[in-house]
Amino acid sequence: MPQFRTTYNILTKSDEDELFDPNWMDSDKIILPPRVEWDYSRELQIEDVNIWEIIYQQGGGIGLYAAWDPFAEFYMLTLPYFKSIPNSIETFYGPKASERAYKRAIELGMPIRLNKIWVDPDKAWLYE
Repeated sequence: MPQFRTTYNILTKSDEDELFDPNWMDSDKIILPPRVEWDYSRELQIEDVNIWEIIYQQGGGIGLYAAWDPFAEFYMLTLPYFKSIPNSIETFYGPKASERAYKRAIELGMPIRLNKIWVDPDKAWLYE
């Protein structure tokens, strides 16, 4: 089941839980938080994102997140206390962002697994 966090929870209160609504448990289907599509009229910034899907997360605020609301090819890698890397946030935006984020996570030794994703035909240019 996917898990979600807000930008505030990731960057300010990293020790707090993920975004959760108890009503999501009232169904036998997976209920996801609402989202809007990003229009790519400008480059997305961390401050523009309300909700992130957790791709990978470990203690100390280390994680890889995908923008959920707004929904776009935008990933954030947080490395506040990772090995010898000083406090750092890396972002990946636009075409092939998922591929670049995955490669960077693997370089850092994060156990990331690949999943098949559905791509709407009008967004295929982001994955070519």
